[in-house]
Amino acid sequence: MNPFEPGVVAAGGLHAVMSREVASRRSRTVQGRDYRFFYNPMWNHFGDANGDTAGSYFYHASEHVSYFWNLFDQVLIRPELAANFDPGTLSIVKSAGSHNLIREGGRPDTTKYSDHLPIVFDLTF
Repeated sequence: MNPFEPGVVAAGGLHAVMSREVASRRSRTVQGRDYRFFYNPMWNHFGDANGDTAGSYFYHASEHVSYFWNLFDQVLIRPELAANFDPGTLSIVKSAGSHNLIREGGRPDTTKYSDHLPIVFDLTF
């Protein structure tokens, strides 16, 4: 699922939010029940602001709605661990050693490697 889909953002799902500040509230009450948050920093990796790619997976469906770029690969962090996470360490991996994992246009090289680009991040303790 993408970060904006109900299974990820719904209180009854993973309840992952794009804002560290919102996640720091730790939970919210919906219809009398408390639901804990996850912080999802992957939102910052949607679109072309971060370089060659606009997500970790590219798919264009011949349907009326097609997102093209997706972020099915995500990092979800409980607010209690957010202080141990530096968003600057999170990246979509575009090369491994001398191997370029993307082809022209920034799309994953599905012929040589994979249809998903890996992600890496650091947690410090």
